Amino acid sequence: MQELSQGTRLVERYALIKKIGEGGMAELWLAQDNRADANVVLKFLKSSLLEVAGQRELFRKEWQVASRLMHAHIARVFEYHDEDRPFYAQQFVDGPDIGDLGGQPLDSVLPAVALLADALRYTHAKDVVHRDIKASNVLFDAQGAPYLIDFGIAAASTGGSAASASPQQRAGAQPAPADDVYALGVLLHELIAGGPPGATPSLPSHSAAGDAVPPDLSGLVQAMLSEDPSARPDAETVGERLAAAGFPAGPARLPATLRAPAAVPATDDVKVAAYSRRKPSDAAPAATVDSAGGGLSARTVYGALAVLLVLLVGVTFILPSAVDRDDEPQATSEEPVVADDVEAEPSLADTPSVNAGVADDSIEAKEAADDALGDLLSVLDGLKLRGIERWGGQPYLDATNVYAEGDEAYVGKNYRRAAESYIRATDMLEPFFDRIEDVFAETMTEAWAAFNNEDPVRAVRLFDLAVAITPNDAEATAGLARARNLEAVIDLMRQGESYLDDLELDAARLAFDKALELDPLWEPAREALSAVAARITQLSFEGLMSDGFSSLAAEDFATARAAFEAAKKIFPDSREPGDGLLQTDQEERLYRIRVMEREAVEQEANEEWESAVTTYEALLDVDGDLAFAQEGLYRSRQRAALHRQLQAYVDDPDGLSDPANMQNATQLLLSVSTMPEVGPRLEDHKNVLARLLKRAATPLVVEFVSDGVTDVTVYKVGKLGSFSRQQLELRPGTYVAVGIRRGFRDVRQEFRVAPEIDMQPVVVQCEEPI
Repeated sequence: MQELSQGTRLVERYALIKKIGEGGMAELWLAQDNRADANVVLKFLKSSLLEVAGQRELFRKEWQVASRLMHAHIARVFEYHDEDRPFYAQQFVDGPDIGDLGGQPLDSVLPAVALLADALRYTHAKDVVHRDIKASNVLFDAQGAPYLIDFGIAAASTGGSAASASPQQRAGAQPAPADDVYALGVLLHELIAGGPPGATPSLPSHSAAGDAVPPDLSGLVQAMLSEDPSARPDAETVGERLAAAGFPAGPARLPATLRAPAAVPATDDVKVAAYSRRKPSDAAPAATVDSAGGGLSARTVYGALAVLLVLLVGVTFILPSAVDRDDEPQATSEEPVVADDVEAEPSLADTPSVNAGVADDSIEAKEAADDALGDLLSVLDGLKLRGIERWGGQPYLDATNVYAEGDEAYVGKNYRRAAESYIRATDMLEPFFDRIEDVFAETMTEAWAAFNNEDPVRAVRLFDLAVAITPNDAEATAGLARARNLEAVIDLMRQGESYLDDLELDAARLAFDKALELDPLWEPAREALSAVAARITQLSFEGLMSDGFSSLAAEDFATARAAFEAAKKIFPDSREPGDGLLQTDQEERLYRIRVMEREAVEQEANEEWESAVTTYEALLDVDGDLAFAQEGLYRSRQRAALHRQLQAYVDDPDGLSDPANMQNATQLLLSVSTMPEVGPRLEDHKNVLARLLKRAATPLVVEFVSDGVTDVTVYKVGKLGSFSRQQLELRPGTYVAVGIRRGFRDVRQEFRVAPEIDMQPVVVQCEEPI
């Protein structure tokens, strides 16, 4: 594995400059992108995690989540390189984080928070929850534009910063957009109050910088920090409420001490990320000298550049045709064609900042036009970097026509008309940013389809378009290179296959080798070489695999396992035998479950409840999560216990004469009688018990014979005294009669009363003298 150090070169493109950070999962290096002539940040998976199961996949998922996000205030992520130590490139944002702005006036900081809210609105619309909104994950460029970074936690199943985590996030609930709103509320509280919220999320009356905190702002923060996620506003509403509180979306005003050094270059995609989606009412104030550190504001610089650019266009293209025109600009009656999927925004003419009695060539109107042109140029520049001319179609041409109308009006000093056209053109162009990802994905899909269909002309054209849309995408660049060699590779493959059919193996190998030289990823050539090198072994392997699956289908698991083990010895590194063995284990397990399930069902049908309990317990030993086995075990145990109770009463019918036993047996009989389904065995037990209860409740006449001098007592009945003959009505059961006579040995007679026996008189008399 290559060691990372200053000057290390990677993939013939990047040169490492210095290590700039490290987290739990990755290392960050500042690097020079020699192809784009710009600085980027390279994020490497930590070497200690390379062999940890699942970390590579999680790292790539992080890149996948971030790479599909394209928003003005989300740091861009570029190509992924799956090397021995995987890494990917991302935009280098060269300013401070938002935590460094603590203690600054609210109107210097909070407009940037509104831009962050719009970035979250965008990510939530993409079904992405950032889950780690905190100060260190919000960086500024030199113009004060904020960028949201680090979507690593959004790709993981757990994580996030505890200090800003919502109650639901701390409890391990499913991630939701409301979690990001809560964390943004924590960040707002820190920026305003100088620290995190306490037990109650209310704000003080004045900020850490001494500004009065508007009630609307305090109410917004309190709503964002609500314990109930449904009570929190969504990200779009946060931006709207910030604007209503007096903090419309815009860049932050950075103190001179926090501005990034001009010597640090930005990445090749900074212009894509830096444009602001401002409405006319959001325009920044006129150019001023920064009170904190001096120098011209970013707005002044951009305005001047825009004017110079327009003048250059006018002098070069428009002025010659406008020499004979009057100074007063002429209105055009032809409206530009707007794409169907673009909603037109209110025109600048409807806004107070332009229309409040201000002439077309006033300073205010010109400044508004300059602002609108700056926004338009930023959007247009970003789209051109993504090849808009090749896929934008008529809607893009319509937008450029409106742009041209704005230039014409600007040269004619009709600044209000120019600003109106620039804003309309910007509104027509901005939706293209949301389409870039889909157009790129669609183009890549079609390109690979053409490649796989062996259509080199179409594949080259589509991959070339994909590279134009996303120049830094490694897959598109590699696909284009492969597509350019596709025709030659196909010809070589045909030659090799012909040689192989004729068993000219050396010639076939040479043809396939040449195909692989042209396209090392062309799998058919690699497979063909394997076939030439080890055809017999391959056939043996495939035969064993076929036998294994055939035996598996026949439920002959021992034979299937032997076949897969033999195949594994031929190709130890092949996954197929292992998959076959795993499938054999699974099928055998499922087979055992099916057999035992049928057995248990049959046992239940036969009311063999004890056996069913044993079978269901065996099923749960195989898989403790089988719901039907859990239910069957519970049901069988209940029925088994019921049968045991019934059987106990049936086995001891005389015991039912005991009042307590009779009461319990009667209650049990009532319970069984109300059951919706009973089997024949249970029904038989129920009928027998009913009969035995009736038997136990019916007394029988028992005759006692004595000598007239013996004192007789019947246990559980009472004293009978001395008599010659006496009759009692006794319930079925076993009784004991005792006779006592002075001077004679006591006698004890145990007798049973039952309707099914022929009752003889019970003789109780003492006859043996002492």
